[in-house]
Amino acid sequence: MSKLPVFAITETEPTPLLRDFTLFTRYLSTHRIVLTRANEFLSGRDLYELNQEMTHPLPDTTPRTSQSLYPLLHLFYHLVIAGKLFRKVSGRGSKLVLEPTERLQAYGELKITERYFFLLETFWTDTDWKKLQEACFGGPSLYGVHYALGYLSEQQPEVTIHLKGEVVSDMFQMLWNWEYFILYFSFFGFWKATRDDVLMTRYWPKRSFQAETITPSTLGVTMAEVLREARNVLCWNLPHRREFGEWNAIPGSPLPGGDPVTPFGLELKRKRSKPPLEVDKGKPGDPFFLPFIPLFTEGELQKTLPREGVEFVDGTYIFKVALDKNTWRRIKISADHTLLDLHSSIQKAYNFDDDHPYSFFMDGNPGSREQIVSPYEEDGPYADEISIGELELHIGQNILYLFDYGTEWRFQVELEEIRSEGPEPRTPKIIEKMGKAPEQYEYYDE
Repeated sequence: MSKLPVFAITETEPTPLLRDFTLFTRYLSTHRIVLTRANEFLSGRDLYELNQEMTHPLPDTTPRTSQSLYPLLHLFYHLVIAGKLFRKVSGRGSKLVLEPTERLQAYGELKITERYFFLLETFWTDTDWKKLQEACFGGPSLYGVHYALGYLSEQQPEVTIHLKGEVVSDMFQMLWNWEYFILYFSFFGFWKATRDDVLMTRYWPKRSFQAETITPSTLGVTMAEVLREARNVLCWNLPHRREFGEWNAIPGSPLPGGDPVTPFGLELKRKRSKPPLEVDKGKPGDPFFLPFIPLFTEGELQKTLPREGVEFVDGTYIFKVALDKNTWRRIKISADHTLLDLHSSIQKAYNFDDDHPYSFFMDGNPGSREQIVSPYEEDGPYADEISIGELELHIGQNILYLFDYGTEWRFQVELEEIRSEGPEPRTPKIIEKMGKAPEQYEYYDE
């Protein structure tokens, strides 16, 4: 076993990640940030202004350039939301705005190295990687990430890897569809990447990214081995685990199906070119930063922000459930009721027969990973197992309720209010309605 090297992280080294993130959060804190209606992203004007403040501004942008085309700002947006440094709240005119939480101040009180690892933990554990790749054609498979980290950990630091030429490198095969994720890892200092401008000009959209070279850093090579050995992303990434039915998984706990890598034939079978590092793998529930402590001088990495589990929000919830602007029902329901109860109340409100499976898409987008399904479907999470109060909903949130996967009845479910005072209803109640309910089935006279 070899000993771990010792590193130092500053606001600008190994990359200006921490400096730029501070500027990003300062801007959000000092401006009224109104989110777009379509994606709940930052506005083009705010993005344009923020981009000018970054150490390396993205060139050729305008106030109309969308968020997903700014790799760094898109990453930062997801980090502040997933890390709960900012929350979405209802503003004037039913518009959603961002406001800082008390966690932002706590983040600012961390040491510089601790801030870096809080951001890395948020990226690794709490951020939905499929949302991070919205502007890309591809994006890494989490299974492939484990494999790529193993390969990276075997490389010589500061030696450039060429990803094109007569002989296609192993690294190219692993990274060919990573696109912006090559940049995300570079922002964290794992490597430096150069863009393949020839390939991009000929075959790819202007804002896509394919690398011509990768130059691993000493930090990146070391971090890759620690992450691979002690922080397997398949076990630690919570949005990935929720996609497969685990609503309240503990980061790092074993997957229900067992070994996350070897069943897919992705475990590396090779002779190591150097002795393995001494890595403390710890146990499920340990702090994310624990195995990285020996990488830094004593006292530099001691704490992080507390991991906040699902916070139950008590009260009476008022939902507006609409088929269209002239056909809607307003439903009052308790925080203790489940999504199954909400489903049943919608069925009752529209006189449907409750005879098909359904899904709630919590971000309002059909086909997204934020899907909670009807009981007895093959993969959860399931509507009868999740109460309204543990969904961490915000006022103004729009949920898509999709009933009957054949006919596809689509209901927009908007949370209008959470009443913290007064008795909660024992059963869901329909308190207001507009428009005649449509016939669930069309019948024709012979």
